Amino acid sequence: MFPLLIAIILLIIIYFSSAWFLSTQILSPESSLALSKEKIKTEWGTSYETMIDLLPAPVDFTINSFDGTSLKGKYFASEVTPKCVIIAPHGWTGTWAEMLKYVPVLSDCVCDLVLYDHRAHGDSGKAYPTGGINEAKDLLAVTEWVQKTRGFEDDKIGWLGSSWGASTVLKAGESGKQVGFMILDSPFQDWYSAIFERAERNYGAWTKFAAFGIMEIVNWRTGVDYRTASPLHSAKHINVPIFLIHSKMDNSTDSTQSVNIAKYLNTKSVFHHTTWGSGHTLDVVLHKEKFRKLVKDFLSTVDVQFIKNRSEN
Repeated sequence: MFPLLIAIILLIIIYFSSAWFLSTQILSPESSLALSKEKIKTEWGTSYETMIDLLPAPVDFTINSFDGTSLKGKYFASEVTPKCVIIAPHGWTGTWAEMLKYVPVLSDCVCDLVLYDHRAHGDSGKAYPTGGINEAKDLLAVTEWVQKTRGFEDDKIGWLGSSWGASTVLKAGESGKQVGFMILDSPFQDWYSAIFERAERNYGAWTKFAAFGIMEIVNWRTGVDYRTASPLHSAKHINVPIFLIHSKMDNSTDSTQSVNIAKYLNTKSVFHHTTWGSGHTLDVVLHKEKFRKLVKDFLSTVDVQFIKNRSEN
């Protein structure tokens, strides 16, 4: 009897130790501008300097979000009078710099561009990530700051999100904020799916067995309920035009997650389930002109203006 009790206690210790370890992986993204620059070089085949030179010199900004977490970013003002502003949250472990990959496909838009680091990423405050729950509130805080300082009306605001950032946009849309449009590249349908699709791939099927303990620890450490981090649920409540794109060959976030989200999009929205052969959020890098045309066609339907002498390029 005593050896059995010892074995049970050891199993419990192993279970919760493993769950704590994996919760730390979930809550501790490795993110820096230096890592983003390296990704730009290795995955995009170009340099940070080349990409940043496509834009006017930015103005740095820092704002405090709803809970006091500092958010740091860059404001790129259009060289001609802007007709809108695009605010673009990045993906997991990224930084603002990784949203530079969308600059070429937006080059004809007469819009300002706002890029910033998520909480727990880059130079922003080191609060725990929350699967889009608090990140959505951060996006709303950045949007409010932009509107107060620059005067854009709601319908002149565009949100462009990549991966984790795309899911953040959907979660923010659940608030009822009536922005002009949303562009979503490869979101996840809920935080649980995003975590355990990758965890099973990286650590094995046993992670599903540990899932309950892992997520309860995540809830305790973050103070949120991971079940509410559901862009799929959020999509049901959004009446803003949405452009959704996801590669069928995505080996990071399975594109069926966007297929499920697309079922709940409003009639003003479009979903492109691409077969161009790209990995996660790389359609915009590897098939720039195809991506650019799709985005331009969508933005034309929501009355975003373009620079005339480039409008037919």
